[in-house]
Amino acid sequence: MNVDDIHTIEDYLPQTLRELIERVEKSSTFEQMIYRESEMDEVWRLLDNDIAASARQGSNTREVRNLVALRKLIVEAHDFIGNDGNTVDARDRLVKAVELV
Repeated sequence: MNVDDIHTIEDYLPQTLRELIERVEKSSTFEQMIYRESEMDEVWRLLDNDIAASARQGSNTREVRNLVALRKLIVEAHDFIGNDGNTVDARDRLVKAVELV
């Protein structure tokens, strides 16, 4: 796993989030933080799409609330990385996100 590259994010399944957590834990440089932010941006985008699709399809409220809660954790992790390179709190949010998936 190379933390000096941006990794493709195709879903927000637990394994994908666990791999992201590993990269967050190993990231320390400014560039690496930007790469992790970019990866979280993609998770965020995927969640936004699924939230909108679920709402359009009339999915149950619990499912939509779970997706919204998951997105909130991803946004918080993103902000911890982006604002001050706080990998500890970012990791904690991502671990909670894995528990929701």
